Amino acid sequence: MQVITSQLSGKFSKQDNKLFELRRKLIAAGVEVEFPFNDKIISEYKGIPITFIPTADRTFYDIEIAFYQSIRKNPVHIVHNRFGEMEGYIGESVSIEIAYAILHNKPVILLFAPFFTEKVPLAIRALIETNCTNLFIQRIDLMSKVKLISYISEAIRYFKKPYVCDSFAEINVMDCIANLFREYKLRY
Repeated sequence: MQVITSQLSGKFSKQDNKLFELRRKLIAAGVEVEFPFNDKIISEYKGIPITFIPTADRTFYDIEIAFYQSIRKNPVHIVHNRFGEMEGYIGESVSIEIAYAILHNKPVILLFAPFFTEKVPLAIRALIETNCTNLFIQRIDLMSKVKLISYISEAIRYFKKPYVCDSFAEINVMDCIANLFREYKLRY
């Protein structure tokens, strides 16, 4: 059996460690999770919880670029979209990550149907909502290891429909990414 490599999107918070529980479960099932790096928040950098210690050679900005590269490279994008009691929670950065996966025709697995915060750009929200029927929405956090790896493998194998995305949507997504990276470069 070939090892599946992915990354995990979601809100990092000291008040809710469920994202890290899912990370551990994915790894235990045999999924190689490239991001986040650890099973917990190990530091805070300029107000943002992080799972690594930034250095001159490995900045927050560098890690964000590597994260987007992993979305493009890996066969599936997994999203922990629950924060506290808010099932389906999708904030700005996670929404842009999902949109980037859509641009690159990657199957996207979410725990719940998306619930967007007010910070989510309208163009990103529209792209995700347009393609919601092609997203895999399943409580993988409740699955056994065997069922979890089987579900992810099937999502990869049976995802054949391309997402609905025109050049206008692509430009909007890339513009949102550029703005986010510009902000990261200035702030971090």
